[in-house]
Amino acid sequence: MMGKFKRVRILVQVAIGVAIILWLIQLADLSRVYSTILGMNPINIIIASSFFIVASFFVALAFYVSLKRSHPTAPLRKVVMSSFAGQLLSDITPVRSGYFLTPFILNKLSDVPVERGMTGVLATGGVNSIVKVVLCLVGIAYFIRFLPLEPWIINALLVGASFLLVAGLFLLLLMWEKRLSRLVEKFETLPLIGKSMHKLIEMFNNVQREGQKVKGSLIQVAVLILFSVITNATALYSISLTLWNSSLSIVDFFFMTSLASALMYIPITIAGLGVQEAGYVVLLSLLLKLPLDPLDSTLVVFALITRVLFTGTDIIGIVPLLKVGLKYK
Repeated sequence: MMGKFKRVRILVQVAIGVAIILWLIQLADLSRVYSTILGMNPINIIIASSFFIVASFFVALAFYVSLKRSHPTAPLRKVVMSSFAGQLLSDITPVRSGYFLTPFILNKLSDVPVERGMTGVLATGGVNSIVKVVLCLVGIAYFIRFLPLEPWIINALLVGASFLLVAGLFLLLLMWEKRLSRLVEKFETLPLIGKSMHKLIEMFNNVQREGQKVKGSLIQVAVLILFSVITNATALYSISLTLWNSSLSIVDFFFMTSLASALMYIPITIAGLGVQEAGYVVLLSLLLKLPLDPLDSTLVVFALITRVLFTGTDIIGIVPLLKVGLKYK
């Protein structure tokens, strides 16, 4: 019953996201969107794709740095490829939850214990969330100085930031808060489900033990996540050059990337599909003083190309996913 409800919920989230995208395209007129895409400079698209790949590599490197604390012999190449696979899954799952499959993928590729991989994911995910919350709040303060941001825009960003903050703190607490460990252990005493919970509880306790080892890597992880945001911002800047040759700066796109990250965690669609695109359209229309009625096609094209490249460059992760699939047979 729960599985059926989950499938229905995911279908509804996908439908909402697709409906928002189609609505934006309709407002901008499909023919104008198509002609704008055809007029884009492919060199800028290639450059943007390269920066997106580098940004994903920085996230993978952050995972590797945290994992090395608990598993010093972790192979860099397989860790990076597992992270790309996890990032690809996160691009197509609610609240980017697919990244939590990374430890299981890594375990199949190189026999790194799942609990050690999970510790690395929790550390990376927790720090990633906290860094982006801080950047999102600074970004709101940055843009509100010179843009007429409507209250509903600010509220949407704050909702996304709140989800990010709660998620980040929860992930870090999972590693370090002993009271959570004692609470989880109580499930083992429950009738019917107690025995089936034993392996999960054992893994959770192992994660908490390994979690103490990664504390020294958190600053390095935060720096790598920051590099990832900067690189993503550079990718957005490259896309903008082929559309507007604009006067917007890397700083504008740096904070725009942070705000867009918050929108990806609003759980009404899959990975912020549609919601993030609408956010780009509104913010860029204010920055570039382009109309929303009628909607300028370049705004929609920017949002669409960004989504396609952001997800498409993570396709590198399909290689380890296929290998893992073959190992299961």
